[in-house]
Amino acid sequence: MDSRGAVREQLAARQREVLDDLLAGRTPPGFDPAGTTATTRVLHHKRSSAAHHAAPELDLLPDWRARFHAWAAQHPQQGCAHDDVRTFLATIGPGWLRLHEVYEGRRRIALTHISGRRVLTVGLGSQIWHLRRRTWKRSST
Repeated sequence: MDSRGAVREQLAARQREVLDDLLAGRTPPGFDPAGTTATTRVLHHKRSSAAHHAAPELDLLPDWRARFHAWAAQHPQQGCAHDDVRTFLATIGPGWLRLHEVYEGRRRIALTHISGRRVLTVGLGSQIWHLRRRTWKRSST
């Protein structure tokens, strides 16, 4: 390998180290801590936006972005946004993974808890329905 190839490999390794530090919320050596915090937020937002694009049903999960950012800080990206979503949802619970499978078309129905209520999600073709049991209040007359 020539000297330029060795320099490229060293630069690529350093870039990976810097990116890993930024994504984990650590300040890489020689970087400004205030700028690092802002950069980490931007990188987490970019990653969560890609996950949201891959799985819009994440909106149903309360406070999902904050939960995703906390998870992402501990889990370096190992593939694409779909892989991120699958791994993230597996840590939240099997109900959310089943819901994601309905949206992906790999499953027709899923029973989950959304905002404290049981919800039956049904997917037929490109249509997705979220069915909840109604609660009726009787008036005393």
